[in-house]
Amino acid sequence: MDNQISDTARRHLRRNFLLGVWNGILFNLSGALTETSLVLSWFVSQLTESNFLIGLIGPIRDGCWFLPQLLVSGYLQRRQRKLPLYIAVAVVRAISWGALVLSVLLVKDRRLLLLLFYLLLTITSLGAGFAGLSFMDIVGKAIPSTRRGSFFAARFFFGGIAALGGSALVGYLLGGRSGLDFPTNYAVLMFASFITISLAMGTFALVVEPVEAVNRERVSLVRQLRRAMDLPRQDANFRHFLAMRLCLMVAQVSTPFYIVYARRAFQVPASMLGVYQTGLTLASVVSNLAWGRISDQWGNRRLVRISNLVGMAMPVAALAMGPLERIMPSLNEVIPYLFAAIFVLLGSYRTGTAIGNVNYLLDIAPAENRPLYIGFANTVLGVAMFASAMGGLVVDLAGFAVLFWLALIFYGMAFLLSCRLREPRAA
Repeated sequence: MDNQISDTARRHLRRNFLLGVWNGILFNLSGALTETSLVLSWFVSQLTESNFLIGLIGPIRDGCWFLPQLLVSGYLQRRQRKLPLYIAVAVVRAISWGALVLSVLLVKDRRLLLLLFYLLLTITSLGAGFAGLSFMDIVGKAIPSTRRGSFFAARFFFGGIAALGGSALVGYLLGGRSGLDFPTNYAVLMFASFITISLAMGTFALVVEPVEAVNRERVSLVRQLRRAMDLPRQDANFRHFLAMRLCLMVAQVSTPFYIVYARRAFQVPASMLGVYQTGLTLASVVSNLAWGRISDQWGNRRLVRISNLVGMAMPVAALAMGPLERIMPSLNEVIPYLFAAIFVLLGSYRTGTAIGNVNYLLDIAPAENRPLYIGFANTVLGVAMFASAMGGLVVDLAGFAVLFWLALIFYGMAFLLSCRLREPRAA
């Protein structure tokens, strides 16, 4: 673990810190407008009844972010500056997201719209993956370990406040008050997301990237893969961390189906989307006050463990809804509001696991091999994320309850693995 930063990073720490926080604010706002587990899942459920396709949204959006990072790690590892790749990919991401807005607005054939949605979402998400490794390496160089907790917490905290405005817009456009019909209301949301995500990428492009010594030896993809495959064998702590993250990926197969379960089993109306989005966002904002403090003062290992426990509570809450309604039928009208608890937990979990897992990986990755560690971990997780698309098939074959029990088991396994992690700051 390297807690030191260069003189350049120290001189520009305030500038880079603030630009990074503004980047996070804008990305959080954009994410609230097109929330995967709420807005996009509901959008696709209007186009198809296929649980498999609904379950594919998360793997495409998140899996494509993870998947290409090992492939680009060898290229980036010998580049002193990673920002040029981030900027180049930002242009592709903006163009593809803009094309998605036009598709939703102009394409009337729902099957063609569904095809274009997945195609353009894939391109955008792959671009985010190529940019993600550049972003993480720059953060690792520019922000010291003891400030990264507050850095990511500030991104989520102020981003969460901005996302509250996005949640209000979601409720207004999708709750029927705007007067806009489907899919025009979604096109407006996606256009607002396009504007904010473009501003976010432009903000990070202004960061002063520190320059560190790198190994300029050209490494073939095959050799890079071999080096990557050796990491879990050579580094037991990294192996436990990777296994934990894989369990979390499997557990998260349930995430896009909480809202689908609410809609199909309890007839929750679209007007509740704004309520759920607000609850999710508020939980992200409030929990940041604790997560950032835990990360900076007590270490990311503790934060990872706590966030895993929060994750376990989500499928428990979902499993409790059916029995609760049967035992107390008088709660039938209240059930839609009780579902908000799941999204409150989701907001808290996402923030905690994002701060804890990202910072823990930066803590344990040696500076000279940081792109390799991050790239390998994220590519493995990307493959696992695509496997999680099987969540829709689980629902088709066995029902929602089996899916939620499966998620609970894997959240529990992730917690047990997190107890085996060491605290890198103790070294």
